[in-house]
Amino acid sequence: MSDTPQTQPPGWYYAQGDPPDTQRYWDGTQWQGGPQPVPGAGQAAAGGKADLASPWSRLGARIIDGFVLLIPNIIVAFILGAGVYGLAGGGDVSFAAQFGAGVLSTVIGLVYEFYFLTKDGATIGKKALNIKVVQEDGSPLNQDVTIRRLILPALNAIPVVGTIIYGIVGLATAIMIFVDDRRQVPHDKIAKTLVVRT
Repeated sequence: MSDTPQTQPPGWYYAQGDPPDTQRYWDGTQWQGGPQPVPGAGQAAAGGKADLASPWSRLGARIIDGFVLLIPNIIVAFILGAGVYGLAGGGDVSFAAQFGAGVLSTVIGLVYEFYFLTKDGATIGKKALNIKVVQEDGSPLNQDVTIRRLILPALNAIPVVGTIIYGIVGLATAIMIFVDDRRQVPHDKIAKTLVVRT
């Protein structure tokens, strides 16, 4: 837990490292006592399941985001000569066209996630379902945390091996979102993030 600046007047403040929706008393030189719930605040997102997004809302948000990304991905696939069928890995399409379309599709998805998550912690799908991503201490995402969260999705750009690894991660995600006590999936574990209701 980091200290509050010495110039901060005495009072109740959130102390970095404590659960969200808690506060401690700052006497002007040091913290006094342990974290206390903020009056009127809900259960802490980092410690209580009440504020965690449901698995279904997270899956629903992912589906909405998939539809949002569908148009730019189809446009890229046609520009590269892969078409929709080639983007899915079928048809009489050159490997170069499929590879290029796959890489650009992954890049589009990463840029989309990075932009919206660093802006306000929620993609269009997450906003639609009133959920967002926060750090485990309840603070907003920053660029470093968001980049760590996107490491696993970035593997999808690697031909064959990356796709297999990302498929395994996808299976782990589908299981962990239901069984993990904080509903953290692999990219949440890496980035130390939680998905909570807004």
